[in-house]
Amino acid sequence: MRIWYAFAIFLTLGCTDTLEIRSDLSGQWAAPPSVVGSGFDFTLTQIADSLHGSGSFSIEAGSAGTFAVRGAYARPSVELIFTYESGARRVFTGRVDIVRMVGTVTDSAGHAYSATYVRR
Repeated sequence: MRIWYAFAIFLTLGCTDTLEIRSDLSGQWAAPPSVVGSGFDFTLTQIADSLHGSGSFSIEAGSAGTFAVRGAYARPSVELIFTYESGARRVFTGRVDIVRMVGTVTDSAGHAYSATYVRR
């Protein structure tokens, strides 16, 4: 019986770090690859609850470019505003866990789609 309790405590301690919420979002982030030749990467710097940075995108057999990103983070909620060199804007609103941001991106026309960004 004691072995069972010791195992249960060990198992609980070993699983706790997956529930943590990241306190600093500074670093490199990317959308998981979905199409070969396409990509969406950005770097964030966090000062207090303010975020800023830049990134780049590429579309397979299509265009590529850069964007600026700014936003705010109030654990666990995050908002990012991506402003492309063309002037187009997209707004990401979501939640953060230890390795990813999950939420919704809305473009300037009001179209919304789900998005995930992972820590690199």
